[in-house]
Amino acid sequence: MPSSPSSSSSPLLPYSPKPEANYTVWISALSNVSIQYNLSVIAVCLLLMDPSTDDDVSLDALYPRTDLFDQWLRSSVFAGAIVGQAVMGGLGDILGRGKAMILTNSFTFLGALLCAVGSWGNSDDVYGALIGYRFLMGVGIGGKYPLASTIRAEGTAEGEHRATEVAKGFFWQTPGVIAPYLLGWILVAAFGEEKNGTEFELVTEIQFRVLFGVGAIPSLIVIILTYLQFRGKERERVGSENPVKVALNHPELWRKLIGTGGCWFLYDFIYYGTALNQTSIIDSVFGGEDGIYDNCWRNVVVAAMGIPGVIAAILQLEGFGAKRLMSWGFALIGLSSVLLCVSFKYFPDDNWLNFGFFCLLLFAVNWGCNVATYVLPIETFPEEVRSSFYGLSAALGKVGAFLGGYFFGPISKSGGGYSAVYGVCAGMSVLGIAFSGAYIEPFIRNTLWRGKDEGGGGG
Repeated sequence: MPSSPSSSSSPLLPYSPKPEANYTVWISALSNVSIQYNLSVIAVCLLLMDPSTDDDVSLDALYPRTDLFDQWLRSSVFAGAIVGQAVMGGLGDILGRGKAMILTNSFTFLGALLCAVGSWGNSDDVYGALIGYRFLMGVGIGGKYPLASTIRAEGTAEGEHRATEVAKGFFWQTPGVIAPYLLGWILVAAFGEEKNGTEFELVTEIQFRVLFGVGAIPSLIVIILTYLQFRGKERERVGSENPVKVALNHPELWRKLIGTGGCWFLYDFIYYGTALNQTSIIDSVFGGEDGIYDNCWRNVVVAAMGIPGVIAAILQLEGFGAKRLMSWGFALIGLSSVLLCVSFKYFPDDNWLNFGFFCLLLFAVNWGCNVATYVLPIETFPEEVRSSFYGLSAALGKVGAFLGGYFFGPISKSGGGYSAVYGVCAGMSVLGIAFSGAYIEPFIRNTLWRGKDEGGGGG
């Protein structure tokens, strides 16, 4: 009796290999969680180590510090990130994505671990060590930007909208911002809200060292996943030429870099200047007499308000276009900054009005520019130099973050207070719209409205 036609398709006959595992979604997501957790955790740790904010330090603080230490502790990680983005981005094109990704996460892992267990002694010794360790960690954090986004972009399946898939990984930066405040809140609640300072030295040491140490975990997981993703794959070089040579032979790439990097510089100045001083800003709205526990839950609530902004931007990205999303993002940041500038100047005692405008700013900074700066270099630069020019774009952004984190405090303590801070932010936003129009493709078109001769989506 002849065999039935279906017998040849029996699963017991020819072996069908399983599709190759794709870990790029997890690599991208965990990298972005790690980036923002390790950038933001310093604000919570410094609150535990010394809740005071003046040079006239609290006598009860376990590790009292001056304003100068405060500024360098917040900014040193950005100095490291600038180096990491420029160097690791280039290594991604020269060595290959996988090797560079493992290297950059090793720096983050080591830096976070040293912050937790390698800083002992008096205040000067501890803070001096933390500045160095956070610079080292920043090198690793910086490298994650070009490498995580490039790995995810090149790992997207056929038919997927590449920029949207990259942006989905970027979404996890917002939970990364929330995580250190949430963990700090849990740690303070677990040990007792008032158990802080010299009287409770052991408890305070455990709290801030656990916070630093947790930042090493995502990087360790990413190292493992990256090894699995690139195991057995020979991708030592992406292109046939050195990326430096390619860049020098194509001057048009540098105009595009002015757009992607310049907009990122302006945006990060605003974003990180606000984020790193968020606790002080919230204190100026509600008063600073409440404890660390209240500071943590307030920051969790405030940071969570950025989630709708990120989700809205991701949903709008494909149809709206990254360039117009960038331009309208700067416009909304400018509007909310003007409102805060006026509110802090003329209604300084109206806490709820100031808080409402601050929440609008948080939505604005997490909306258009936040997503557009992350995906535009992927869409702008060719594969041969994609990682390198992405790294340079992100490095320019972190120069802005460094300056914002360093100068927002002194500006806020000047005669103009926070009104002056948000006046500066409004001016930066106007420059951002101008840079978007002049230096992001299509040049001089699709800045706020799609041009009549353009039927596409802009970005």
